[in-house]
Amino acid sequence: MTQLEFSVPYNGDADTLKRLIALQGRGGNTIREIYLNAPQAITGSGRVGNVTTLDEFVEVVRAIREAGIRVDITMNSTCDGGDWYEKETLDRQIGFIRDMHEQHGVEAVTLANPFLIEQARKACPDLEISASVLADIDCFSRAEAFALAGANTMTVDTSINRDLKLLRQIHEKLGVELKLMVNEGCLNKCPFRKFHMNLISHKSQEERDEGTSFSFACGDIIGRDAGQIFKSNWIRPEDLRRYEGITRFFKIVGRDMMPSKVLRCAKAYLGESYDGNLFDLLCSSIGYYGIEFRAHIDNKALDKTNFFKRTSTCNRQCQRCTYCADLADDLLGYGWITREMLEDMGQTQMIAAIEAQFGGTYPVCRSYSKTPLENPFQSL
Repeated sequence: MTQLEFSVPYNGDADTLKRLIALQGRGGNTIREIYLNAPQAITGSGRVGNVTTLDEFVEVVRAIREAGIRVDITMNSTCDGGDWYEKETLDRQIGFIRDMHEQHGVEAVTLANPFLIEQARKACPDLEISASVLADIDCFSRAEAFALAGANTMTVDTSINRDLKLLRQIHEKLGVELKLMVNEGCLNKCPFRKFHMNLISHKSQEERDEGTSFSFACGDIIGRDAGQIFKSNWIRPEDLRRYEGITRFFKIVGRDMMPSKVLRCAKAYLGESYDGNLFDLLCSSIGYYGIEFRAHIDNKALDKTNFFKRTSTCNRQCQRCTYCADLADDLLGYGWITREMLEDMGQTQMIAAIEAQFGGTYPVCRSYSKTPLENPFQSL
């Protein structure tokens, strides 16, 4: 059986990093690389991360490489301000990439800007350069443009994660390796995405929290149409093998997540199975929606549907179809409290209180319903 390979996130926590490294080989699969933000003094990123000095960054790189795992630096900002293309800025960013590659053995960098990809390829001919998911590669012509710029790996726009025919064409005709993002819970064709990522790009360099405005804006859309949960383009651990012949390389989201979420997702995807709430694995707006409303979808219940086949062959004619809305009606419920949910909120005291009261179990709340609750903790 083909061994799957994963790109997993460093969330700034040293203990989480050690526990991630210890998962190497789980399920017979491999952690190929661990990706992390560049120091804020160099550039912004597609996720707000912990403040990192250059010395701290080099030490983390050393620890990862000593474990026999590659390093991928994420420098995938979608906006670095008005001075982005000035010589001083470019020299700083490209010089950092060259130094990390030549002096510290960094094997890969992830970039969203094709101009930077061209510059990085000239500076480092043998470096693996991955076009970021934020490059919005959602068609063949855009993939071709990034390949010509110098990208030899691509994390395509998640909107084509289930378009197997297009993915195969990109891989075979352009000769690039695809690295599919599996657990990002953004809306399909999200109207806020460009503006959200520009905000994060600035906040990540300014060392400021991004806030929750966009997450709740997307949550409002989900609240009006719960079928959006299934229209989103996440890939379940159980469906990774469906990409055989297209890719065996997958990226797990989580640079800005709690250790519980990072480790849970890594275990589930390396093991190709998760027995629990689908929301436990999803990040971004759908993940936040799950926590906000204590939403629940039994991940294993999707094994009993033709979900993947249907959504990978439907051509996204959503205006003519109610399949995803019908799935939400059948599988989505509200009012659940689980240990995983509380872990991801950092509610360790509540975990202890509930387990003491119920003997280690997490009962369905009295308010379990098919509609969201206005106060997500009113029944505790």
